[in-house]
Amino acid sequence: MVNTYKIGEIAKIVNMTTRTIRYYEEIGLLNSVKKVESGRRIYTNEDVTRLKFIKRLKLLGLSLKEMQELENIYLINKSNREALQRLLQLLKTQIINIDKRISSLNKLKNEIINYNNRIEAKLENESKTD
Repeated sequence: MVNTYKIGEIAKIVNMTTRTIRYYEEIGLLNSVKKVESGRRIYTNEDVTRLKFIKRLKLLGLSLKEMQELENIYLINKSNREALQRLLQLLKTQIINIDKRISSLNKLKNEIINYNNRIEAKLENESKTD
């Protein structure tokens, strides 16, 4: 038996707002959603898995545009292989960008430490002259 959920239920399960879920539908990231005769959306465990995957990709730093690109690659090729290869490229780019940010933050940290030391030394010298 397939579990089905209303939008409010699935929003709680995946910890997203209903508005976010509808937006993902609008931009084509969540396209397996069914509507019952009343026009109300129903979601399945497949949709739960998909939304969790989208959250994971966001956590890894992918943009919605990049996720749409992956979706388009999948739809064109009807295979995960090309989409996964592109995902690897995107993740490698993320790693490079993170390394650059870490380097930049380390430089900033060292500047702050040096500035902090100069201020402490200045305050110490001033207290000796008082």
